[in-house]
Amino acid sequence: MEFEIFADETHIKDNDGNEFLGIGCLFVQVENKYRLVKKLSNLRCLNDKSKIWSWESSDCRYNCKYHRINDFEIHFKEIENSTSKTKIKICRKWVNFIINHNRHIRDNDKLLYFNILYLDLEKLDFDIFGVEKDTTNIYNRFFRSVILSARSFYFKNQDFTIKEIFHDIADEKESHDYFYRQPIDFLNVDERIKVCTNRIKFIDSDHKNHCDEEDKRNAHLIQLIDLILGCCNQILFRTSGCENKNKVAGDFYPLFKEMWTEPYDYKNHFNYFQSQQVQIFPKTSIKSQYDLDGELGWNSNQFHRDIKISDPRNLVKRTTLDEWF
Repeated sequence: MEFEIFADETHIKDNDGNEFLGIGCLFVQVENKYRLVKKLSNLRCLNDKSKIWSWESSDCRYNCKYHRINDFEIHFKEIENSTSKTKIKICRKWVNFIINHNRHIRDNDKLLYFNILYLDLEKLDFDIFGVEKDTTNIYNRFFRSVILSARSFYFKNQDFTIKEIFHDIADEKESHDYFYRQPIDFLNVDERIKVCTNRIKFIDSDHKNHCDEEDKRNAHLIQLIDLILGCCNQILFRTSGCENKNKVAGDFYPLFKEMWTEPYDYKNHFNYFQSQQVQIFPKTSIKSQYDLDGELGWNSNQFHRDIKISDPRNLVKRTTLDEWF
């Protein structure tokens, strides 16, 4: 199987002052990429007559007057209480696409693979990861681990080829001495993986800033992993009191709850087993390289899901029944 990987990060400080660094990777099978992006982009069209999205408003057969409003970058962090109902509707349509696809999935029609890992920075000694106390060094070390764990858990008995790795623009990573290439160097050592690129490509997640249609597709997939990460942040850490964020994350909650509480339920009606997971590392403090490589590290029960969660929709003021559909 040939994949392209789309990655994004998040940095959270919870209500108790604890810091978490989140890494999210979306694994898109190359042969399904166009179909997935087309499904996402068509959800931007709110015209009941059409339901088909075009990149340019001039190409819209109905000349929709709201085309420009609907043609926005989906970025969870930028959702506010003042965000228009139209934008929130499209964000929720994307989330519900994820939910519904998981409910109706067939084994030969799996479009959505993602792996999300949160690093509890309070339990990681920065000195293990280099002389500079920089979260990018930690991110670099665990970035390849997110890819390797997906390879081992999702695609264990299949050929696994990485065609490209795309990452949302991040100045500190683009200027880093070795982030753009070191994860790939380590992945190349693994005989179970074939890597067809020699560097991570940084891409602007706003599709409007690209002229090439392939770049627009890539930007849409960065937006998708951003939205998934944002929903996870809101459910786990209550990162915002914004009502609109609670609505969007609340739509994602039914799937998240099952992934979080029953991660190995291969008969679950959401069918996320061996295709989607969210974890936190570590459970107890890692204070040395020995801890990281030994009994307290990778091959232990340090990956956990111990944070209690609740439905963000419970925090939304109920107005009309329409809000829930």
